[in-house]
Amino acid sequence: MPYSKILVGYDGSEQSVRALRSAIELASTFKAMLEVVHAFNAAPVIIGEAVAASPPAGAESMRLEAETVAAEARTIIASATDMPIEVMITDGDPGKRVVGLAKERGADLIVVGSHGKGGFKELFTGSVSHYVTQHAPVPVLVVK
Repeated sequence: MPYSKILVGYDGSEQSVRALRSAIELASTFKAMLEVVHAFNAAPVIIGEAVAASPPAGAESMRLEAETVAAEARTIIASATDMPIEVMITDGDPGKRVVGLAKERGADLIVVGSHGKGGFKELFTGSVSHYVTQHAPVPVLVVK
């Protein structure tokens, strides 16, 4: 099935680099539009029953890190293709943002890495790739 718009979830992990490279190849093969999204979560900190907003310095630090990750994606893209590819940065739960953007932007394929930079946190919250495969309205390619 040919694809016309591919959305890639990217977090800078080794698996997301592989996912991005695979998506670039697919987009080239199908002459599809490719969009890359990096979502960072500046959610409030929850300790027991207390909820504390992320400190402004912490949110700014996350935003700067997100800009660095997006720049890395742009470098990979520039070295692999001359296709125009949009790299977006968004705040929010990464899995929900990838699924939401796929719906909003009319993607017909989502590409994600099998696991990202979540590490220990994934034991409690579930992985982004798992969430995306369970909630995406379109096919999902999970790259190992």
